[in-house]
Amino acid sequence: MLGAVGLVQRSRDLKRPAYVTLIVGLTLVTFGLGFAALYLSAPGGTTAIWWPAAGAGALLALIYRGPRWQVLVLVGAAGAGSNALVGKPLDVTLWSAVALVIEIAVFMWVLGPQGRSAMLSSRRGLLRFIVAALSASVAVAAIVGMAFVANDVSPLPTFGALIPSHLSALLIIAPLALVPLPRRTPGQVIELIVQLILTTGAALLIFLPFQTGPLSSLLFPLFGWAAVRFRPVIPTLELIALGIIVSAMTALGGGPFALVDNTLPPERYVQLYLLAMALTIQFITVVRSEHAELRAANDLRGAVLRGGFVGSQVGSMFLRPMPGASPSILEINDVAADLIDEAWLSPLIDAWLVSGTDDLSTDVLIADDRTVQVYGRHVPTADGEVVLGLQVVEITDFVAAQRAMVDAMARERLVAEELRALARQKEDFVSSVSHELRTPITSILGFAEELRETATPDQQQSADIIVRNAQRLTEMVEQLLEIGRMTAPNPLRESHTIDLTRIARDTIQEQSGIAHGRNVTISDHLSADPTPVMASTNTVGRIVTNLLSNALKFTPPGGSVDITTASDGITATLIVDDSGAGISDIDLPHVFERFFRSDDAEKRLIPGTGLGLSIVRSLVQSHGGDISISRSPLGGARMVVTLPAAFDDTPRFADSTAEN
Repeated sequence: MLGAVGLVQRSRDLKRPAYVTLIVGLTLVTFGLGFAALYLSAPGGTTAIWWPAAGAGALLALIYRGPRWQVLVLVGAAGAGSNALVGKPLDVTLWSAVALVIEIAVFMWVLGPQGRSAMLSSRRGLLRFIVAALSASVAVAAIVGMAFVANDVSPLPTFGALIPSHLSALLIIAPLALVPLPRRTPGQVIELIVQLILTTGAALLIFLPFQTGPLSSLLFPLFGWAAVRFRPVIPTLELIALGIIVSAMTALGGGPFALVDNTLPPERYVQLYLLAMALTIQFITVVRSEHAELRAANDLRGAVLRGGFVGSQVGSMFLRPMPGASPSILEINDVAADLIDEAWLSPLIDAWLVSGTDDLSTDVLIADDRTVQVYGRHVPTADGEVVLGLQVVEITDFVAAQRAMVDAMARERLVAEELRALARQKEDFVSSVSHELRTPITSILGFAEELRETATPDQQQSADIIVRNAQRLTEMVEQLLEIGRMTAPNPLRESHTIDLTRIARDTIQEQSGIAHGRNVTISDHLSADPTPVMASTNTVGRIVTNLLSNALKFTPPGGSVDITTASDGITATLIVDDSGAGISDIDLPHVFERFFRSDDAEKRLIPGTGLGLSIVRSLVQSHGGDISISRSPLGGARMVVTLPAAFDDTPRFADSTAEN
């Protein structure tokens, strides 16, 4: 019964031919029931003994999948046709059709969209259904009553007859679309056959012609049997059959209601009888459906819990503590049974109970050097007893992985220390060698320059070569010393406000001779206003010098180099453009690495150590700046340096290299 569906839901899955056949069949049934009810009405009566066309019309409206107005037209046409066929006047026929349409419209409006909120599987749904049926019956009685008032006839007798007639029809026939349908054929076939035979026999016995005995109550236990034992659709179908039998037999003069000598006409007794049967049986079936839904939900929940408990990969168990004895195990799954050992479980439970805490969380080393993690909690039961719930998880692999991680981290720290020691040794070695090389190189350079001044024309070339290579060695030693200073711990340099544009202008003048010798033109777009930065003159001078000399080095004869400075008040910018070959995409990520030289054969012919740009980047970053490289509008490379602008002339210490 869980998630019960009715005929409304089932009809949505029908193929179009089957659905059209169902709609046409229900329309004909509505017409036929209306005609039969009018045909069997007492001569001269104003209303039928029972109006099953209202229930059939409501059933048709519930199942119809198209627009609401279409089904109202079908119901109205069926009602008008049945009245016309029995020879009713035209005005009566039209009034009856309008009343039936309004009745179905009110019923559907109160019930909600296709009865989804009035599914007869809960008492709330039953209450909404009854309110909808009562509202529709009162509406149709009011419409017909208005017609009698217009003809100066008292509407009260008709009003009192129409409400039970239509209400009983709605309560008996319309539920066929709303009661839960079985998903499979029920198993009590023999019992159902016996019940149908007894119910049919009792109905015929009670309502046979000229039967006046007070036997109508015999059907109540039989219908109660159907409501309690079978699916709700069975007693609903039996109620529909009973309504047809009682109405027909009473109209033919049979049964205890036809010959009752009372102030009420027989049809009132039929209507009240059917109302009593419908309300009683529908209430029983709804309560049974509710219980079935709850039972199915509980069974599903229990199955899920049992499946989760038994099939869980986590050891689970419930036990009852026993004073002075081992705890009694109430439930345990296979995982827990494999991990639990009486040798450690009982002491653990005793210590837990003595501690007085509600929760337990601990690790236990068990046999075979395995480790389990135990979680425990006090679980109160409905009768006031407290049981202990335990979850046991084997964490041997986790503990081993944790230990391996700790060992790996220790080894990593050791390797890092060794690497740092090696780095310090390398830096110390570079610094020592650089300092030791300064003296002999200075001597070589000095004596070479003296020799060049006194050398014969044949010796002049050799002296020039010695001077040029000594100068290259001097430059390389200075770069190595600069790297050593930058990598020294906590290097500090006193900084003050200097003008970046002035230093750039001075550097251009210093490098103009080299540019002239290389036949390279140096142009500038220096800022007309000062561009103050907080740094040391030597540091900024090295930055500009290295960038300009690097641009001159890689610019071919006849090329040009351009230097630009600017400031926006927050940052000062230095841009060096050249018209050289530029930097390839392959080399671009590595240009600031130490000792990097391009694999390009033409560039490798240009002398250099690969330290210049690395030193520039370190100097720029040590002053809180940034350097980037891109394609220059001149065709070569563009170097862009940004440094924080200075706002005052207050000296400070910047994270940089120490002055030498």
